[in-house]
Amino acid sequence: MTTTNTTTRATRSETADAITVILYAAAALVTVAFATILRVARTFRETGIAWTIPIDQQPISTTTDSGAISIEGFADEAMIIASGVDTVSIVAIVAAIALWALAALLVIASVTLVAWNFLRGRFFVRANVWAFNAIGWTLVAAPILIVMLETMGRNGVTSALGLGDGEPVHLVEFWTIAPFFATGVTVGLVAVAFRRGIRLQHEKAALEKETEGLV
Repeated sequence: MTTTNTTTRATRSETADAITVILYAAAALVTVAFATILRVARTFRETGIAWTIPIDQQPISTTTDSGAISIEGFADEAMIIASGVDTVSIVAIVAAIALWALAALLVIASVTLVAWNFLRGRFFVRANVWAFNAIGWTLVAAPILIVMLETMGRNGVTSALGLGDGEPVHLVEFWTIAPFFATGVTVGLVAVAFRRGIRLQHEKAALEKETEGLV
């Protein structure tokens, strides 16, 4: 009886590339952790929720480097702190931050899995297909949900400040996540290619078995 061999020896170059990806993934994991903590600290203040909103452009005169340098320019955004934000909006903000972190962790874990399989010489295996599918769907769906949640949170902040009930999601905001969508679709096509490679391996094994039976 013959079985499908899905494992081949990785070349030296492939091994080096896989190890590099794993090291970068480990660094990215640390970066995501620190970025999430920083984002939580910058958003949730003792006096309320901090949020950056657009303002009418106006000239400003301020300092940098702890007051050592004076600069003049124009400001079209301002960070405000709102108290009394409704619970639904707070939950949406928390969910947006959590989803961003979880999506990043899922992509990192999936990339690490693929790199680990490549390092072991396992290329056309179902685990890699699942990993590419996870990356693709995450890059397509997560940014859309995050934009919607952040819009809900922003509307709650502006409402608490008496600036109106907020606005729905604009198409321009979805345009900013277009690169993630395109990357997700591309990775999905890679998953299709790997799935096809697995099918061809099974067909080859079945053909070899049939040939052996005839001999």
